[in-house]
Amino acid sequence: MAVAEVTNIVIEKGTDFDATFIVFNSDDSAASFSGASAVAKIRKHPTSPSSVSFTVTINGNAGSISIALTKQQTVLLSTGRNYYDILVTKDSKTFKIIKGTAIVEESASL
Repeated sequence: MAVAEVTNIVIEKGTDFDATFIVFNSDDSAASFSGASAVAKIRKHPTSPSSVSFTVTINGNAGSISIALTKQQTVLLSTGRNYYDILVTKDSKTFKIIKGTAIVEESASL
């Protein structure tokens, strides 16, 4: 697995959120996540003791990882800049594959 790719996202408070990432090997082939597990969290600050966990779905042979939050979860997020990452564990090794900032915006219609 390669160094973590930086991908910034925007999350609207009080709405459902999902994003899918495709991870490639250095030879441009899709990464294989067969037999892997993953965890993804968002925090106001990287060292903040509180976090919200994303639901993570892995498509093992297609190199895709999806993360999702429900509207009940997004309404609890702190407005402004937050930080998130996705860690994958495969063959007893853990890799950070995606990281970035998550801008959480207020929703005027709520």
